[in-house]
Amino acid sequence: MPKVAKKDQKVSKRAKVEEPKKRKRKAKKDPNAPKNPMSAYLLFCEEWREKVKAQNPEASFGELGRLLGEQWRAYSDEKKAPYIAKHEKAKAKYQVEKAAYEAKKAASSEDEDEDESD
Repeated sequence: MPKVAKKDQKVSKRAKVEEPKKRKRKAKKDPNAPKNPMSAYLLFCEEWREKVKAQNPEASFGELGRLLGEQWRAYSDEKKAPYIAKHEKAKAKYQVEKAAYEAKKAASSEDEDEDESD
């Protein structure tokens, strides 16, 4: 007698019942966690977007991105240096904040473990 599939199951040609694939759930990000710093390119875009938009008022969002990307690639290392320096400073600050956050998180989890064992 052939196997009968349930509503959520698939039946292959040879009457094998296959379980539906379960999707992995993405872990929820902690809203208290520090945010990653902006890259040097994004810092450049933040500063130049309005100027490029003023020069090209008809440009769409994608075209503005393309123009900014071309301008960034055309920049020499000396012109990119201030943006890279800002990024490095923000990155260092992020690492300090993240270390403090991780320490606080570890301390709170240890406190919860002690409360459960009592």
